[in-house]
Amino acid sequence: MENKYLKKPWIRLYETLALPDTLEPYPEMSYTEYHLDEPARKYPNSLALVQFDYEMTYKELKEHVDRFATALTDLGVKKGDVVATVLQTSIQLAIADMAIPKIGAIHLLGSIIDSVDGLIDKCTRTECQVVIACHTNVKERDVIEKVKEAANTTGVEKIIITHTKDYSSNPPEHKEEEGVIWFTDLIKKYPPNPPKVDIDPKRDIAVLSFTGGATGTPKGVMLSHYNLVSHTTSFFGSLFPSSVTDLFEGVIRALMPLPQFQMYGHGMTILMLRHGYALLLVTDPRDMEEFVRLARKYHPLFTVGAPTQYMKLAKKAEDLGLLALSGSMPLAPTTQMRFEEKTGSIMMEGYGLAEFSPGTHVPSMVSVFVPLFGNEANAGEAFHLFNNFLKTIDISSLIEKILNMAGPDDIGLLLNKIIMFISKNTLVTPSGREKEIMGSIGVPCVDADIKIIDVVTEDEIPMDKVVKEGLTGEMCIKAPWRMVGYWPDVGSGTDEGGYVHTGDVVTIDEWGRTYIIDRVKEMVNVSGYKVYPKEIDDLLCDYPGVEEVAVIGYPDPGRPGSDILKVFIVTTPDRRGKMKKEDLIDYLRSRIPPYAVPKDVEFRDEFPKTSTNKILKKRLREEEIKKMSSYYTHYSYYSIDKERKK
Repeated sequence: MENKYLKKPWIRLYETLALPDTLEPYPEMSYTEYHLDEPARKYPNSLALVQFDYEMTYKELKEHVDRFATALTDLGVKKGDVVATVLQTSIQLAIADMAIPKIGAIHLLGSIIDSVDGLIDKCTRTECQVVIACHTNVKERDVIEKVKEAANTTGVEKIIITHTKDYSSNPPEHKEEEGVIWFTDLIKKYPPNPPKVDIDPKRDIAVLSFTGGATGTPKGVMLSHYNLVSHTTSFFGSLFPSSVTDLFEGVIRALMPLPQFQMYGHGMTILMLRHGYALLLVTDPRDMEEFVRLARKYHPLFTVGAPTQYMKLAKKAEDLGLLALSGSMPLAPTTQMRFEEKTGSIMMEGYGLAEFSPGTHVPSMVSVFVPLFGNEANAGEAFHLFNNFLKTIDISSLIEKILNMAGPDDIGLLLNKIIMFISKNTLVTPSGREKEIMGSIGVPCVDADIKIIDVVTEDEIPMDKVVKEGLTGEMCIKAPWRMVGYWPDVGSGTDEGGYVHTGDVVTIDEWGRTYIIDRVKEMVNVSGYKVYPKEIDDLLCDYPGVEEVAVIGYPDPGRPGSDILKVFIVTTPDRRGKMKKEDLIDYLRSRIPPYAVPKDVEFRDEFPKTSTNKILKKRLREEEIKKMSSYYTHYSYYSIDKERKK
């Protein structure tokens, strides 16, 4: 391996894809100027957002944002104030998200499934005085009642509410509601004339997002205007050369079925808006029928989603022809294969953390297309030829004219058919499956810096040793878009070198592709043997009838220092009550070492989850500890309490 690849092996894939080694300097602009105002000037009449068949252009979106920013100012919101939203994925959330930072305020992304106590905690800690909430999520008034109850015991003074279908082809009528202001009334009342506010992009906070709490008390991640702008710049700049991304600006459509109040959904939303894409909003992340309907009607090229959504889509949809990005939790190879086979799509996996706005790793398009071209070198050569072809001014201008003449519908339909052809004739064939690279979260984004530390000694492992010897360790990351700190402490949450410790145990191959082995805190010690529950999770995802799986370890009272492994299973509806523990254990015995075979299996109807829909393995572990003897339970809970307070 050449010397320049020793510390950053992923540079090989950058060069193969004709990407630069760095994208610095990043624009020092305000959040809203970069993600909305500039695209609205370039593509005023292009479709920006679609919700319940209501279509909004970039020009209209900017006008509504400016009107709402003016209204917030008149309501007393000033620079540095925290304004919370408790909204579904919606046009209203997109408007609020751009309007709040525009006037220098801080947008607190609140979850619609948060508890009253959770809302009270966040509003109290941030001294939030204004909350923008949807009226209803699942049950009539379920969100507004929670927000009102939280407001009664905090400093919240104003509540702005909206029905999600206020932006639809058939908006509902509003009833009088004491103590609240209607979102749409403010839009109608105020002109699009917000005050100009001086913003320091590197110092001023634009967005505040609380972690899900899977590993302890939720932390408020502070993201500056500069963090969010540099993330958007690097993420897309790490996927394709600028010649490709520039060509399709203003003409591509994308599906958004993720909750935008989570950083994954939020980050992907603003990334698409920056490039002038039309976002097709699925307001309920469980509504896969709406996902398919929008895909059939608008012909999007791209979608983002979580593995659980793709599992459901594989049962409901055929021939979509999408480029699909998976994130938020590990993607099982079986889920990827089923989705690709059923929908004729190409699937990729990325990685990120709320602390990084959120993306740190992107799928390498060279790796994605290895089944088509045979190997990385051939794929890279094809990308270089295409890139050089597009750099020819006359050719680029001609293609842009053709794309504008064809329009988004025809372009989307054509690209869907091309992807389906590649998927069905190359990717899902036996030879394609042999070459397909699965299980990787991709490569670090351009300008992301990675170090790997030993999980026992906490010493840094040289990257060349990680690659050459196949070593594993905890991944630590820093980048220009790393958070400012955890609320309210600027600079908190990093080590002395400025790295965020992810808690994920990884290995890296010679191309710089990263593979997650497990979580540091979830590693289990069974009689001196290290066991990574995620590896067993992945095996059981292949087992017929398994919908969700969680393998945990908890202290063995008979062997101090050792753990017991247990499997929790949520079955598919057709296998409820039919799956046998003995069959699962036998299945694992034939595939893993004896010490790694779990001692017990428990079937559940559902798993405890965080507000970001991640399985709370910590909760399952605590439940098992609670079942032990009173002495050991007391000891274990004391340990858990200490861990929570860290």
